[in-house]
Amino acid sequence: MKLSNNSIKSSKNILKKYFLDSERIKREKYFYLKFKNKNINIPKLLSTSKNNISFKKYRFKKIKSQKLFFDELLNFLIKTNREKKYSLYAKENLVSYELLLSQIKKRFKKISEINIEKKYIKKMKVIKSYVKKILKESPSTLKLNSCKNIISQSDIGFHNCGIFNNKVFFYDFEYSGLDHPIKLICDTYYQPEKRISKKYILNFKEKLEKNFKFKLPQNFFIFEKLLKVKMMLIILNILIPSNINNKYKLLNKVKLKKIKLDRINKAYKYIKIPFIYE
Repeated sequence: MKLSNNSIKSSKNILKKYFLDSERIKREKYFYLKFKNKNINIPKLLSTSKNNISFKKYRFKKIKSQKLFFDELLNFLIKTNREKKYSLYAKENLVSYELLLSQIKKRFKKISEINIEKKYIKKMKVIKSYVKKILKESPSTLKLNSCKNIISQSDIGFHNCGIFNNKVFFYDFEYSGLDHPIKLICDTYYQPEKRISKKYILNFKEKLEKNFKFKLPQNFFIFEKLLKVKMMLIILNILIPSNINNKYKLLNKVKLKKIKLDRINKAYKYIKIPFIYE
């Protein structure tokens, strides 16, 4: 199980602590309680309190097959969306084009205002130019087609699932909630820990449309471009001093610099990821 920044391992369980973010533990508790009796493979919830949530510890194996990942993800989405009465929306769920554009501009402004060390400047300049280009090409307003929201893990990816006893488990629901299919598809394709094949994302998109009875709009590409750069900016969050949490503060400067460089390199590589219909 890939742990969040505030997770503690013991021999029998995993304890996640949320001292400064009550919304995240609220979501985590809500969805584990919703999912636990639905024949869904998720870690066993052991206990909850105001700031803590504890799970049984598993020895998960990494999923290597993209086909297996997408088959199991679709199955997971179908099962979790059988429930009709969900009250929580995903963190920064896709509500409107204008709000999405505003969120990206705010994130980009924060990144643009920080002082960058000399050895990072070259790649950061390329990243900033790319984001500026996407923002410049984006209209100021655009219609978001109404569509039935789908319960999404939001932080979807190979990093938040694993194999135990030949079964695929999904975990980490601290950003989960109802979301627009456009964002769910982009969250899946632009996940930070795995380069996704266009073959599998297109097949997944078609199956998602069939099972949830919707069609991606013709303006999907404009939303996709913005959601791609938003993920790049999320990856770069660690460069903003106020976003460095207690775990990172305990690291020495060398290790913290390495993590920052890794994030810059990861965001830089996103530039070359082709758009889904490119």
